[in-house]
Amino acid sequence: MVTADDELALVRPTVVEAVQALRDRGLSQMRAYQRLGGMVGKSPTWVRGIVGRDPNIGVRLRDALNIRAAYDQLCARVEAAAEKVEAENNQLREAIDVALSARATPVPSPVEATQPQAAAPRSAGRAPTQALRRARAGAPVPADQPSLGVNDLPLWRAIEGE
Repeated sequence: MVTADDELALVRPTVVEAVQALRDRGLSQMRAYQRLGGMVGKSPTWVRGIVGRDPNIGVRLRDALNIRAAYDQLCARVEAAAEKVEAENNQLREAIDVALSARATPVPSPVEATQPQAAAPRSAGRAPTQALRRARAGAPVPADQPSLGVNDLPLWRAIEGE
């Protein structure tokens, strides 16, 4: 034989989860009670009594079935919203990947394609890129260089044994 307390114990977890799902969607506690009560055909006070374990609240089979149906509907809506957000995120990821791959392979502009390529002058001057060089601790940094180079980082110094 199933008692009223047993019925309440079977229904209460579903009601609590449904109220929490509504709260997660941005509703206040009382608005969640109102919404769930409207979904199952009961008053917000009845829903509040179920959540609060009020001994005067009775649960009928019809109520339990309505609660289960409302909970399933709510879960379906939440899952559909989550899938929609995931699909939008995947579209954004694809757009970012396309943009990054297009950026990685440079396309010559029409102006560059029509101009003849001039050979770089060879002179005994300074190379266009500087090789890494070891920095001496406490050495002044020349004005034409940034104040902190790769060789100045503590990790580099630790690797080099300085």
